Amino acid sequence: MPLRFIYLYRNLTRNPVRTVLTCAAVALPITIYVLSMAVVDGFENFLNNSAKQLRLAVTQKTSIINPIPEGHRRKIESLDPTKRRLISVCGLRYIGGQREDDPMPLSTLAVDHDTFATSFPEHRLSAEEVEAWNKDKQAIMVGRGTALDMGWKVGDRITIFPSVPPYSPMEFHVVSTLENAEDFVTNWCRRDYLEEELKKFGAPEGFVTFYFVKCASKADLDHYRVEIDKLFAGSLDETKTQDEKTFMNEFVTQQFNLPRNLTILAALTVFVAIMAAANTMSQNFRDRSNEVATLKSMGFGPGFAFALIQSESLLLCLLGGLAGAVVPYVAFTYSPLREMTIPVIQTLEIQLRTCGKAMGIALLIGIVAALWPSWLAVRMRVVSALRSLE
Repeated sequence: MPLRFIYLYRNLTRNPVRTVLTCAAVALPITIYVLSMAVVDGFENFLNNSAKQLRLAVTQKTSIINPIPEGHRRKIESLDPTKRRLISVCGLRYIGGQREDDPMPLSTLAVDHDTFATSFPEHRLSAEEVEAWNKDKQAIMVGRGTALDMGWKVGDRITIFPSVPPYSPMEFHVVSTLENAEDFVTNWCRRDYLEEELKKFGAPEGFVTFYFVKCASKADLDHYRVEIDKLFAGSLDETKTQDEKTFMNEFVTQQFNLPRNLTILAALTVFVAIMAAANTMSQNFRDRSNEVATLKSMGFGPGFAFALIQSESLLLCLLGGLAGAVVPYVAFTYSPLREMTIPVIQTLEIQLRTCGKAMGIALLIGIVAALWPSWLAVRMRVVSALRSLE
């Protein structure tokens, strides 16, 4: 076995506690990096899937929190009476909600039941599900992830307390758990039932939070994005029309700018890992400076000392990076954690390319962390170092 490998092994096993702690100090930031990038990738995939749906989102021009009259639907549909280019218009009203004595928030939307299936074909509803939905005003379709968490199944009667006025409990009949839908979390109920409940308490009715407009092609999407806003220009309820990808990106980033914040978090954790590894390598060099001087006095050149310290740093960070990348990948791919649902992105999928990038970052941490002690080893004056040898 080459001398360098023997010496490297001896150095790593000389202080096992320091070695393990250094690997852990690199592994934890790498784990945070992998999870953060997985969320960012999931968000990007969510936006890309939204773009494929060829839908426009129509909101009130001033703010999304301002409602739009339900009469806007008929006016939007009048732009294409044939429904060949503008396929369907579906009004949505957010009600949120939660169960009684359960703080877990629900994502529930009241929608126009007659255009829901056409506007959201990605839910892949069966004919039986559509029939049950259209027959029962109290019907609700719950995301299968939510159904699993809450223990709901088709045929159950459930009660939801809305998160918006008048906050009165609403009883629903579960007609589907959306087994084939891409959205695992969101619940969908009928807006006409919500309107009836609002009338009972004198709450504002006849409004939607926004409209989703299903178009036939990308050209139609671009055309009606302009035409819809022209239709309501100068009215009391002017609109802002965007493609669904832009709308969802703007909505999420206005709330907490998830991609930017997670990218900053990942960068900070990598910086912490560099500081931890650099501190360890500096301590290692100070503890063994006499040994390095002795090796140089025996004829081993500066390149040997440089390569020795760099190899030790790279190996430490590689082991830490391997642990930091493999553990979350295995946990979210092969353990029950893979069933965990996350708002917006639905499930956390860690891709191998993300793990590969994490390993590359771990190696970069190893190189940067050892630069200063490696440079000191190269510049070391043998005579001065040996004077302190005991």
